[in-house]
Amino acid sequence: MKFRLKITIFAVIIGVLLIPTYFILQTYGVFQKEKVLSDYALAVDVNGKSYEAWPLINSFAAMDKAEDNRQLYYRVDMNHIQYLFHIAYQEFDVRPNEDNPYLAGTVSYHSTQNEYVKSEKQYTNAKDFTTVLNFYNKDKEVIYTYQNTGKGDGQLVQSIIHQGMSRSSNGGSEAARDPYINITALFHDKLDIDVKLEVDEEHKVVTIRMNKAEARS
Repeated sequence: MKFRLKITIFAVIIGVLLIPTYFILQTYGVFQKEKVLSDYALAVDVNGKSYEAWPLINSFAAMDKAEDNRQLYYRVDMNHIQYLFHIAYQEFDVRPNEDNPYLAGTVSYHSTQNEYVKSEKQYTNAKDFTTVLNFYNKDKEVIYTYQNTGKGDGQLVQSIIHQGMSRSSNGGSEAARDPYINITALFHDKLDIDVKLEVDEEHKVVTIRMNKAEARS
């Protein structure tokens, strides 16, 4: 009986110790399959060279941890997500420079009237409304709609933890979790464009490569 009691006490102690460990590991995104690219430079592939993708921001982009068929994700509620559409439609030029030995230069996006992501209010009555984000293709057709709740929608938008980041909430803190849209799936299914990622771990560069359907081999 004493032995069983000791085992029970030991198990309770281990359980108590594991609870904070679990939350610490969760804060670092250990249990999710994606990671935010805050430790990498974000670039665009042009003719086999990597150009800085600014104003796309690395800490608002994410990719799968698994190397096979990595998906690209981006914060759905950030305005500069528009630039991913400019890349898809090749609405940009490049500016070569040698400031950074690991990048061939920077991307210069065209000034365009096309708005590929628009925030709109949907009123349920004269007082109440919900905010939605509509995604458009080049023909100004809606290809996807996200109700801007700040959470995943069970379809293309999912909640991803920014590893190592936390936020204050109700007097405590919790892992920084934000809504990211799967750009790879969206562009493949709705724009007929392939999105691939090339990851250079040594030099900390993630390069986005997009190919039109007619350019696929």
